[in-house]
Amino acid sequence: MGTEAMKLELIEWLAQLKDPGMVTSLFNLKKANEAKDWYVELNPEQKASIDRGLADAAAGRVVTSEEMGKHYGHVKKG
Repeated sequence: MGTEAMKLELIEWLAQLKDPGMVTSLFNLKKANEAKDWYVELNPEQKASIDRGLADAAAGRVVTSEEMGKHYGHVKKG
């Protein structure tokens, strides 16, 4: 069976489908297939910044969110 014939069969099947869960699953599959990888859309400077951050984390050059809050004057709520 060729691709076009498979598409037509799927269209006919989908038009008759009554299971809302299956329709939702197929819709989510479609959306996932259409989603772009945001990383490939970044410019070289943005990619380099991410790479620096990953290198810092790998080298242990990190601070906690509590330390950041103290540095910038934010008070932890709760």
